[in-house]
Amino acid sequence: MSTILFLSANPDGTDKLELIKECNIINQKIRASAGRELFKLEQRHDISIKSLIEELLNYNPQILHFSGHGSDKSALIFKNENTGQSEEVPPIALSNLFKVLSKKIDLVLLNACYSERQARAIAEHVDCVIGMSDAIYDNAAIEFASIFYLSLGFKKSVKEAFDLATTQLGLLSIPGDAIPKLIVKEGIDPSKIIINGNGSPPPPPPPSNICDQVSTIKQGHQNLLMQKMTINEFFEIIADPIFKFLSVSNNKKKIGEVNSNALNLLLINLSGKVKEYENLKQIGNDDKANIILNESLTVCSKIIEKLEDICNL
Repeated sequence: MSTILFLSANPDGTDKLELIKECNIINQKIRASAGRELFKLEQRHDISIKSLIEELLNYNPQILHFSGHGSDKSALIFKNENTGQSEEVPPIALSNLFKVLSKKIDLVLLNACYSERQARAIAEHVDCVIGMSDAIYDNAAIEFASIFYLSLGFKKSVKEAFDLATTQLGLLSIPGDAIPKLIVKEGIDPSKIIINGNGSPPPPPPPSNICDQVSTIKQGHQNLLMQKMTINEFFEIIADPIFKFLSVSNNKKKIGEVNSNALNLLLINLSGKVKEYENLKQIGNDDKANIILNESLTVCSKIIEKLEDICNL
């Protein structure tokens, strides 16, 4: 599950924005999507610069959303926790922050006026960042964000979600459809980025030989342990290539009956636990589901060990 952290700031003396309304609408859209179980929305309002790092460390989000004001100097505006007045964060300061925290964050959306420059600075370290090239009306910002997250919830790529959100503004004749800007880190194709609940797109299909696939499987295992991949997604990566490998009689002969049977039983065991875990999650028995998940992780580790043993024969 990917955490979306919604941060907002509306300091004293600035135009009042409907930030809680925006957050509630985003949450409604996510809940209405086919992938609603893939995202969890957390929200913190009246955020200050002083508490920013603390909130990021506390929630460890995959998607960071900031709504509020931006200055014509391309600085995001936060609320001073002591005075309630505005305090600005220049682009370079946020860029340095995301340089440290970028490993977990896949997407940043700055729903604030004049935030494009901030977005470009952050995109040096984060794959996909959305900022605003000019001042944007409150209703346009809300409509853009709601359709963007609805599209992510229907498993659209970041590029598709962005395009659908800007198209929605045009369909409703809301001024500002050209203001949102999608900026990506060098070498990133946003049309290939689908945030599917683990913050990362699934690995590419593995090569044909099982031993050539071990590195890909081990990388998937690391993503699983780091909660960047679900247990079901990991099973989908390993099930087909292992079953195909074991279906070839010469392969079974080469690794021996003991290894062949052991690997087959481990995979069948994992398959059963994955199904049990999904059933428990569907009925809301999270405590029992977590127990089964931990058992599944143990089986996954044994599969990795067995594959390494086989490839070392």
